[in-house]
Amino acid sequence: MSLTLPAQTLRAVATDLRRLNYTPTSWHGLLANHSESIRKQLEPLLVEMVREGAHPRLMALMLDRLADAQEVLQRERNAWSFVWSGPDPLHAKTADTFATVDQLIGEARSSLLIATYNIGLSSEFRSLFASIAERLDQGRLKRVDLFFHPKQIENDLGSSPIASISKWFHQEVWPWPAKPHAYVDRRLVIGSAERCYQHAKVVIADAALPEAKALVTSANFSETAQRHNFEAGWLTTSTPRVQDISKQFALAVEQGLFQPLENAN
Repeated sequence: MSLTLPAQTLRAVATDLRRLNYTPTSWHGLLANHSESIRKQLEPLLVEMVREGAHPRLMALMLDRLADAQEVLQRERNAWSFVWSGPDPLHAKTADTFATVDQLIGEARSSLLIATYNIGLSSEFRSLFASIAERLDQGRLKRVDLFFHPKQIENDLGSSPIASISKWFHQEVWPWPAKPHAYVDRRLVIGSAERCYQHAKVVIADAALPEAKALVTSANFSETAQRHNFEAGWLTTSTPRVQDISKQFALAVEQGLFQPLENAN
């Protein structure tokens, strides 16, 4: 039988079981203070365990272990929330993508990682970049990593793609002195015939801290995607999950799958 009871209920029944020095022939008295739905779930289990020769203290131990498992499951559930871009009426019930991204960036205390395909150059997103650059310059952020695809100039890279991308990035995308660690897909630089470039959309804040958060979304880091398109994603506050995502990008850089941009002249 599958138990759907909260951990607190399971622990309360376990406490009552530990007070018994005998195995009852009926569980009505022990469960009298609990609701009918609780009794319907627990009584068949307790009856079955008596048939197997279990003592009340063993039953209590089992319920405590079930409560432990429920708490772990609940923490995992609480660590995830759905994030959506689309018509305004839906935002009343679901977290908005731009608001979530803005909050992640604003609350970051140590590091940021932003991965996108199309990088937005609207005034709103340039303001976001400017705020990040200012915090980098002031030391309020220690590191920013930016993975992107230069869609605006992808057909005009010339004979030195990394130089062209770097020049465009420093002039048009990030003209401020404090720079992020910026990367593009290596296949773009070497002129791969396959059009399969960096397409992940992720924002990670403070991956190395207990307060780590990450948004994995279908939305590009652009106003069109986060304000107007139908886009969906998940925000997680589970530190191990955030670190898994962060490590994936770090490994890709280590293996040379991403090419760092040249420094500004």
